[in-house]
Amino acid sequence: MKIKIAKFREKINRFSLYYKINILVIGMIVLSGIVISIIMLNATSHLLGTQLDKRGIDIGNSIAALSSNDILLEDYFDISDRLNKTKNNNPEVRYILITDSAGRILASTFGNSLPKGLASVRLPVAEELSIQDGNELWIKSLQSSEGEIREILFPIEEGNIGFVRIGLSEKIMQGLLAQNIKEIILTVLFVSLLAAIGATRLSYLIVKPLRVLLESAHRIQQGDYNVRIKGQNADEIGNLARAFNAMAHSLRKKNRENYRLLKEVQSKEEMRVSLIRNLFTVQEDEQRRLSRELHDETGQCMASLLAYIKVLHSKMTTSEQKKLLADARTVTVNVLERIRIMAVELRPPELDYLGVVAAMEKYITNFNNQNSLNVEFTPPLEKLNMSNNTAVSLYRILQESMTNILLHAKAQHVDVMITKVDNSICMQIQDDGQGMEENALEIARGNNRLGLFGMQERAELLGGVLSIDSTPGKGTRITVILPIGSEEC
Repeated sequence: MKIKIAKFREKINRFSLYYKINILVIGMIVLSGIVISIIMLNATSHLLGTQLDKRGIDIGNSIAALSSNDILLEDYFDISDRLNKTKNNNPEVRYILITDSAGRILASTFGNSLPKGLASVRLPVAEELSIQDGNELWIKSLQSSEGEIREILFPIEEGNIGFVRIGLSEKIMQGLLAQNIKEIILTVLFVSLLAAIGATRLSYLIVKPLRVLLESAHRIQQGDYNVRIKGQNADEIGNLARAFNAMAHSLRKKNRENYRLLKEVQSKEEMRVSLIRNLFTVQEDEQRRLSRELHDETGQCMASLLAYIKVLHSKMTTSEQKKLLADARTVTVNVLERIRIMAVELRPPELDYLGVVAAMEKYITNFNNQNSLNVEFTPPLEKLNMSNNTAVSLYRILQESMTNILLHAKAQHVDVMITKVDNSICMQIQDDGQGMEENALEIARGNNRLGLFGMQERAELLGGVLSIDSTPGKGTRITVILPIGSEEC
């Protein structure tokens, strides 16, 4: 039952406000019409019954007054004639009987053929008599072949001489009642029709400004803040329209302010992007310069120093001097090797001459040799063409990722894979370490660890994306997708 009620409510809720108001008003009108019709029918039926009883009382009173002497003189012919004339002149009268005080029938409108049952009707006792219009009488209902008969028993001289029994048919009353029913129903229908038309018009007048408000709200939702509602009244809907116009004006001002702020933010963002791009470019240029200086100038100086040490070593005479120069030469060789490694890390020459894939392969080989991590590199199946910025960004992201894994991940194995996807290049770095939290980028930035954030900035500057998929205890996967340029790498 509850489910059916819920479904019914759901159907009602789908109707528009216009139909809801019409259904409510017309329903109330119809219900009021039915209640009024029932009340009017009951009142009419009671009124007709009262009039019928009053008519019977008048007839009974007249016959009783005229027939008392005839009963005493036993002039039953005049009594019968009077009864028949009275019956013929009053169509609602079905029969008239006059009985003596013992209930024996003295005269009737039936002649000699009295219907079965009328003679055996029990006369009322004094306590059963009621007083209406100053007369004692008894009214009861009888069922007959013609329907219900209202019989009025009127005493003649307080019942000492006899009684007048008048049977009144309700057919005429029912006919009048049926006619009244038709008139009442037609009247109620006409009034209901007028009320329904009025309710429809009223609903339209109520819903129309609401529809205007709804349409205006949709226009505001679509960004049209110049909408205004006209024709405001002094009622609640007019107040709502004025509040709506004030809201639209406020939203328009806010939209202008937001647009201005957005332009400022966009301008600052463009400036920030340009600064970061220039910063990365300057950084790469500076690293290239430092790499060349370390490789060329500093490396040559260290090589010359080794040559001088070798010359000095040949001129030494004692074993202690030769051992001291040999130790100095070993330190110099180690320093020279470290300078060469630093030069390569700052700017690997393979990145400029052989391409990013070769540079990555060499970097991973050196990384495996210098650390306990096992890194496997899967190069692309085809030769890649990409811009220099894309190549440098991929290489730096790989460097930063491997550094973070070595310092924080506590991993044993790392897989690096590069593939070409349509017009983009995808690099995935998967480790089996301890993983990171979901908001690792925000946490790292808050702790001034800008490695991950710098990786993301590099990818976004080139129109790419960098995502980190990590579960604590199950490792981390870094995926970077960058557009491919036109330079061969």
